[in-house]
Amino acid sequence: MALNFKIFKTKEDADFYLADIMRKQLNKDPHSVLALDLNDKLDATYNKFLAGTKSNTLNLANAKLFLLNSAGGAKFNQLQIPESQLKNVSNDTELSNELDKKEKINVAILNLDDHSNVGFKRSDDQEQLLAAKELFIYASGTDAAESVLKLYNADLSTSGSLSDVKKHRMVTVVLDQEAASRLDDDFRAYYTYKFA
Repeated sequence: MALNFKIFKTKEDADFYLADIMRKQLNKDPHSVLALDLNDKLDATYNKFLAGTKSNTLNLANAKLFLLNSAGGAKFNQLQIPESQLKNVSNDTELSNELDKKEKINVAILNLDDHSNVGFKRSDDQEQLLAAKELFIYASGTDAAESVLKLYNADLSTSGSLSDVKKHRMVTVVLDQEAASRLDDDFRAYYTYKFA
């Protein structure tokens, strides 16, 4: 288990950090496979990423993006990525069917909502999604603070989405101060970042 926390003063800083992670991953490995949770909370992150691609050219000819939990994602059509490599998926079975043999997700960016849900919203099966090499769990706002605390305190001896996330070997939890507000003050102070 490697549950790392990055706490930022504002949601905007957290969004900028996560957009930068996406850009760096795609720049480092043009064959990257990303799973992106589409929802209102992460919308600003994706907008910052897309704005950044206009000034930092990325070669996305071999990248794959899996868009989770929504039939939307039209904003990603502006990327120079083949249409066949931009897929909407709503459950783990669809995701498994779309991945090539031996292909794994490099980075999954998932929202932790105020009901402690993470990953596919209409399915408990998360096996393929949580097999990603690296997970970024995002939460913002005071409404997510209780869910963040539940993730932090998740019991490793049980199963369930929060326990399964916590058991993953490489997880970064990206928070703004409001989402981190239920965590211990010393913990928040230690993991608070200034990102410029």
